Amino acid sequence: MAPLTLAHLVPGPAEHGVVRHGVTLHPHLGDAELLRPGTLEDLPEGALAGRTVLAQVTDRLLARQPAGALPAWRRACAGAARVTVVLHDLPQASDGRWRADRVRLYAALAAGTDAVVVASEHERLLLRAAVRHARGGLVAGAVDRRTHVVPLPVDPLPGAVTSDRPPVEPRAGGPRSVVTLGYLYPGKGLEQVIDATAAAAREPALRHVPVVGRNLGRASRGHEDLPDLLADRARRAGVSWSTTGWVADEALPGLLAAATVPVAGHQHVSASGSIATWLAAGRRPLVLRSRYTSELAHRLPGAVQLVEPGGLARAVTTALLDPDLTWLGEGVTLGPSSPEAARAVREVADRPACTVVVPYYRDQPMLDLVLARLDAQRGVLGGLEVVVADDGSPTEPVIGPMRLPVTVVRQPDLGFRLAAARNLGASRAQGRVIVFLDGDTAPEDDYVATLQRACLEGPTLAVGRRRHARLGGAGTDQDWPPSACLTEPGWLREGYAATRDLRDADDTSFRYVIGAVSAISRDVFEAVGGYDETLTGYGGEDWDLAWRAWLAGARLRHEPAALAWHDGPDLAGRHEGDAAGLARLKNAETAALAERIPHPLVRGRGWHHTQPDVVAVLGPGCASWSPGQLVVVVEALLRLGDLGVWVPHPAPVPPDPRVHRGDPPGRVLARCRAVVEVTRPEAVLRLPWPPGPAHLTLGAASGADLDDAGDSRDSGVRVRSTRREGEARWEGAPAPTLGLPGRWVEPVPADVVVEHWRQRHP
Repeated sequence: MAPLTLAHLVPGPAEHGVVRHGVTLHPHLGDAELLRPGTLEDLPEGALAGRTVLAQVTDRLLARQPAGALPAWRRACAGAARVTVVLHDLPQASDGRWRADRVRLYAALAAGTDAVVVASEHERLLLRAAVRHARGGLVAGAVDRRTHVVPLPVDPLPGAVTSDRPPVEPRAGGPRSVVTLGYLYPGKGLEQVIDATAAAAREPALRHVPVVGRNLGRASRGHEDLPDLLADRARRAGVSWSTTGWVADEALPGLLAAATVPVAGHQHVSASGSIATWLAAGRRPLVLRSRYTSELAHRLPGAVQLVEPGGLARAVTTALLDPDLTWLGEGVTLGPSSPEAARAVREVADRPACTVVVPYYRDQPMLDLVLARLDAQRGVLGGLEVVVADDGSPTEPVIGPMRLPVTVVRQPDLGFRLAAARNLGASRAQGRVIVFLDGDTAPEDDYVATLQRACLEGPTLAVGRRRHARLGGAGTDQDWPPSACLTEPGWLREGYAATRDLRDADDTSFRYVIGAVSAISRDVFEAVGGYDETLTGYGGEDWDLAWRAWLAGARLRHEPAALAWHDGPDLAGRHEGDAAGLARLKNAETAALAERIPHPLVRGRGWHHTQPDVVAVLGPGCASWSPGQLVVVVEALLRLGDLGVWVPHPAPVPPDPRVHRGDPPGRVLARCRAVVEVTRPEAVLRLPWPPGPAHLTLGAASGADLDDAGDSRDSGVRVRSTRREGEARWEGAPAPTLGLPGRWVEPVPADVVVEHWRQRHP
């Protein structure tokens, strides 16, 4: 097994809080290598390939411009064996107009990594909401299962006041200060703190005591005018306010100790380094009650003073009159320390980079052989684990001594449920790449490493080579690898040859993915929702997964060097002399897949199924169309092939099983090859492909066909390819949309007579 090497990636300027956090943790991360680029754009190409990566990330440190953040991240992580991301500054309501972009970015970061670390349960909930909004519930649930909470460390500052040393008393006659800490930026609650300071200064008990406001820190980039605005607000309220600018580390403990009242006024904080710094200085700050600060108060009893919204002025007044309230008591326990936080993060980062899922049913000798061959794997990057998924065997499988970690998960015996067993195993996988290997198939020594390399090149569904022999289990004296081979299916060899091992794959290539010897990038598996567990009985679940992965933009790859041996002949060999039995099995498989895969190779032509090949959606403006316009627009669409129409309002459309109300469900969109959006009352006469094409692509249609259409007039019809949209999503690019030329549609007037239109369009 290739050795695990941890690259600790901390981009950004040294003074940034996220960078300081990463640099503080690094000495406690063992043998990790610290990488400190200015941004990820400064990393050399392939710097992280084959590495196990731990990255400290906030959006503003990834690239020089916001639009470059996701491309820079994907370029940096290309080829990495395993990626753990520590996310900081989670998107939330206070982000204003930047929130939508930040939500999409953080969702993409989390969905594309193998483990996520956040600093609070509050941040975990923010991340879950962001991923659900941007990627849907399935991906959000998967990301949440691999999200870990490691609170920000609290280490006593050098020179900080501690419980065995009395607090610094305010100088007699000197001003009492209300102090905030950190960079200045809008939305940090500084205005509320200034107003509360001014209100406290007007209290009779403090009338003869000078009260001032102060911030320790400087303005964030782009907000250099904020100190003057805040000082002017304070002057109008009757108090003075100032900020120190950048504070050197050696000066900070004295300034923190000199503050009369420490305050963290940000109500939308997700995890606060400034609060942790107050605690490290022995101070007990006032904090506005929020989900995060309530969590912090529960985790560290006595460490902070929770203030209800609207109660800040009263709390500041009380603390100014009794500054002892703002110092930590002797019984307060802080934590975690930097070594403790680093150990927790390192444990997550060090988990296996690759997982093999072995579906199993009631064959201990064969399982012993499979596990022995997995234990002999070589060249796997970042560590390997095995998950045995038992499909309801009468007794639990026995796992003998192994170098590799092995987990057994079980499901009840409800019949042949291979898809469910694979999903069960994948739900326990920790790897960036998930390899599926059936329990009757034993791999050669480079099998896993070969498939892993293919899946690390990008979003990929890869298939190895399955050969056939009589294996007989681990207890036999048979040489390894087998020398007496059974017949290998010719149709697979021909398919791989015709597609250059699937490098020239198209819409028909799902047929060449054999689930028994396959591997998939974790983010692809989660994006498509895994295997369809409603497919029970023999076969089809792998083709269905391959169809959805292809449409989601994943690459298909055949890796002939990833060789594994199946115990016994292939399906045709097992039914030799039983043509009727083979026909029954294959026809049942085809019938099940015809409901799910709309390709003509599977469902034929002329049949109606609930899953259409093409989804057509009428725009919201159709609410104002006349009944005749609706009928003509819908009928014109239905004439164009295997197509379903979704109408977003209860219009009087004649009943037809292909016409639906509302929005198309996500499961339908994930299996259709294209989406047609009709925004004006126009009859679509032609689409950029013939009805029921073998390979549906917008490539040809966006070229000569449209150039020769002879009509520059645009239509109200837009077409999106599901696969092109998926490819764009992986690349972080806008989804390509094709507008049909005016010649390919026909406007439908409000007073159309449907009978006359049909006569003109027989």
